[in-house]
Amino acid sequence: MLNKTTLIFVFLMCCMGVTTYAQHLVKGQVTDESNMGLPGVNIKINGTSEGAITDLEGRYQIGPLNADAELIFSYIGMESQTITVGTQKEINVLLMPKASELDELVVIGYGEAKSQDLTSPITTVSSEEITSMNTSSAMSAIQGKVPGVNIVNSGVPGEGPSVRIRGVGSLGDASPLYVVDGMFLEDINFINPNDIESMSILKDASAAAIYGVRAANGVVIITTKSGSEDQKMRVTYDGYYGVQHVQQTMKMANTEQYANLLRASGDKDFEMLLTKSMEHYGSHNGNPSTDTDWYNELVNNFASIQNHGVSLNGGFENTTYSFGVNYFNQESTMNAGGFYERLSVRSKVDFKLTEKFKLGTNLMITNEFRQKDHITAWSDAFRAAPIYPVYEKDGVDNGDFPGRYANPHHLGYHSYYANPMAMSDYHSNDRTKYTRILPSFTAEYKPILDLSLRSALSMDMGFDRGRKYTPAFVHGDIQNPLSQLDKYNQWNSNYIWDNTATYSKELGNHHFSIMGGFSVREETRRKLSVGISDVPEGREEYYYITNGDLNSFRGTEEGRRDRGVSAFSRMSYNYDEKYLLSLTMRADGSSKYQDKWGYFPSIGAGWVISNEEFLKSANTPIDFLKVRASWGLLGNDKIDANRGVAAVESGGINQSAIYNGQFVPGMLNNTLFSHLGWELVEETNVGIDVKLLDYRLDVEVDYFRRDTKNMAVHNQKNFTSQTVRENTGSVRNSGIEFMVNWSDKIGKLRYSVGANATYLRNSVIDLGDQPYLFHNSPEFRQISTVGMPMYSFFGWKTDGVYQNQAEIEACDIAKANGLKPGDFRFVDTNGDGVIDDEDRQILGNYHPNWSYGFNINLNYKNWGLGVVFQGVSGVDILNMKRGEVNKNPINNIDRDLATNLWSPENPTNKYPSAEGLFNPWNTGRFTDFYIEDGSYFRIQNIRFSYDLPQQTAEKMKLQGMQIYLNADRPYTHFHTNGFTPEVGNGIDYDMHPIAAVYSLGLKVNF
Repeated sequence: MLNKTTLIFVFLMCCMGVTTYAQHLVKGQVTDESNMGLPGVNIKINGTSEGAITDLEGRYQIGPLNADAELIFSYIGMESQTITVGTQKEINVLLMPKASELDELVVIGYGEAKSQDLTSPITTVSSEEITSMNTSSAMSAIQGKVPGVNIVNSGVPGEGPSVRIRGVGSLGDASPLYVVDGMFLEDINFINPNDIESMSILKDASAAAIYGVRAANGVVIITTKSGSEDQKMRVTYDGYYGVQHVQQTMKMANTEQYANLLRASGDKDFEMLLTKSMEHYGSHNGNPSTDTDWYNELVNNFASIQNHGVSLNGGFENTTYSFGVNYFNQESTMNAGGFYERLSVRSKVDFKLTEKFKLGTNLMITNEFRQKDHITAWSDAFRAAPIYPVYEKDGVDNGDFPGRYANPHHLGYHSYYANPMAMSDYHSNDRTKYTRILPSFTAEYKPILDLSLRSALSMDMGFDRGRKYTPAFVHGDIQNPLSQLDKYNQWNSNYIWDNTATYSKELGNHHFSIMGGFSVREETRRKLSVGISDVPEGREEYYYITNGDLNSFRGTEEGRRDRGVSAFSRMSYNYDEKYLLSLTMRADGSSKYQDKWGYFPSIGAGWVISNEEFLKSANTPIDFLKVRASWGLLGNDKIDANRGVAAVESGGINQSAIYNGQFVPGMLNNTLFSHLGWELVEETNVGIDVKLLDYRLDVEVDYFRRDTKNMAVHNQKNFTSQTVRENTGSVRNSGIEFMVNWSDKIGKLRYSVGANATYLRNSVIDLGDQPYLFHNSPEFRQISTVGMPMYSFFGWKTDGVYQNQAEIEACDIAKANGLKPGDFRFVDTNGDGVIDDEDRQILGNYHPNWSYGFNINLNYKNWGLGVVFQGVSGVDILNMKRGEVNKNPINNIDRDLATNLWSPENPTNKYPSAEGLFNPWNTGRFTDFYIEDGSYFRIQNIRFSYDLPQQTAEKMKLQGMQIYLNADRPYTHFHTNGFTPEVGNGIDYDMHPIAAVYSLGLKVNF
């Protein structure tokens, strides 16, 4: 007979067997309210790090599981569900959308807020949108996607774009403030776009006022990627390889067209250039036989671009982590060996020590290596004549060294002209190395339920080393008899210590949050520059200062240190999800100005009309409707620190002398000094947000008026030639922003369509006692004057071309100046019968009136297609390359001009005759002949992707895999005679081509 102990043992074993037997696999499908399978739904076993993801049909399989296991189903934009397994072997789940995406948290200054509670225009850009383009800079990737944000790209490898938020309101730096995980930065071009989780763009003063004196040009808040608690480690590889293709290579006049142009001048010296070319390089049909396309020689088509990154994300019960390493390389599209290379690593770890206390660490290290192009080779190529080759003929010694480049000076050209390939070669040894380290530490403590105390220390340390070596060379009249070595070392060290307290409470229908804090910061910069001559070339170990002629040593050292302290607060109030109020205040103290403190308040209010009973009970397609208005005051301390007192400074050559054979620098007594304060930005914004038709249609409209006051202006002082900066200017940027998005599905096809547009007007309001400010050189004058846009082009306006002798005889101005048919007719603005400086007028400006973008996204089963379009209109560009003909008439000209010059057979009113190009009447002054329409329309991005079926991926031991083809900027329609219509300051001169990029990419989750 079994004893009691044996019976108990047998009973326990049976229970264990039952438990073991109760473990089973669970499968099923996750669908939405339309019974469509949802791909990518996260399924987590509660209390563990185990889980699964649904495939493209929404199907999944997980287990084996115990009967008491709980499965958590979660998906972005959907309400999560938790289901106990029990004995179920198939669990089908219906996920319903959240009331809307209005509960989504948006990162704002020193905190977060629900989207529905915002009273100001804040645009959030997701990681997917940022990485949809293959570019080195995250800001380039959002071009055309955010209304109110104007982005102008650069074709220089690794160089970030120019970013302007709601116009330009300062004569100084107009770029926005970047806040990366709490650290203030001037740019984010060194950050790998794949490391960014989200981007919030604070466009108006109400949203940005919490950053006070740094926020006058808008704020871009970057949050980098983090892990999640109880998440199994996910390893991701994301990379691509592509080629860059310069599609719109600028076409120049060929040899026949250039020869006809020189002969039309009637100048025998000009014709002698053709004769010498034919004597030296041969002739064909009475013209030089050489026909060099310099741009074709200079452009490096199919330059490579590649990016490879590996990330690890996950977490444990009280710890989350995210690690990543990335390598990026981009070759230059100039055929001179230039490139940009970046290696970056990052680490982000958060610890939950107790229920009340959290710690976080974040470290980002980036090492950049750049070999620069000789950028002026682009303008060299524009002016270079096609009548000589790249290299000299074999066996011919033209006296040049070290290369065998053909030399235009031997044909009679003066030293202004050079072989572009020679110049790009001799100046190609120009490189920089930049190491940047961004560590940050955070601590958060919640002493009571509704109160959070947070302290964050963020640092930015940069080490920049540059070296430029120019070998000894002789290129005709352009000579560098001794090699030159120049180096610099620059060290930057910035830190910010932020401390905040946030109290949030709900009392019935009253919801409020109060935040207060203080911040201290310091920015330090030191730079040492040295140079020397006669350094041997050929090996890296030669390029040291001690290897040169020490008698030729030169050097400078400079530095600065700025300190600041701030106190700030924000109160947000929400009554019954209907009535919204937000108040902020920031006080900034700075060491840069005599007036140490500035105060920057803001207020915002909103009314959620859709939550009112009268609209809820009405049968309307409106799901959400909010009107909002805001006002705020910002500061701008990006202008240089003022002198503050009379000073004795180092003088120039006129204040110096030679004593006993030694140069002794003189001193200059400067009795004028400035008393600057912050530039102030006052902005008013009114907007409306509407969501319709079951949240499928989303509309946002904003009107803004942004006034920059106390703008720092250089004022001429009486009885002296000196100018002093004073806060006497005022500029207004006003406009309207639109954004519309529609998303839906047809069967298994999911699609979305979006569009945005911005209208902007820039105008000068006040310049103090000055009627205008001149900018740029007298040959290409720009002006800022009251009532007109800043930096407007200022010159003479043409009124067509004199077509025949009868028109000449009928015009007193033409007869007085000996004009001929084919010469320009100018507008006599003041009607005095003379064309002089008094007839100048505004010719245009480079501020776009309209900027726009729209996109289409299609997803069908495993396939995806996305297309983005972008463009601007109402913008003017100065073609200064063409404008150089006013100083150097033997420059080559672009083919458009060469083929459309006036002639009796081609009676155009746009261009002068070939002979007229050599007449200073037509080309010797700044006219609208040099101004071109900078409007363009572009296919910004085409992305075609295929996701491996989930079942196939699992068989390969993968969590997912995507293969994609990407085409960035495959087509641009524009009117300017240049490589690109994207010209940041409106002046097209040494513009680097912006290439189309075609790439193949792979993303794998392990």
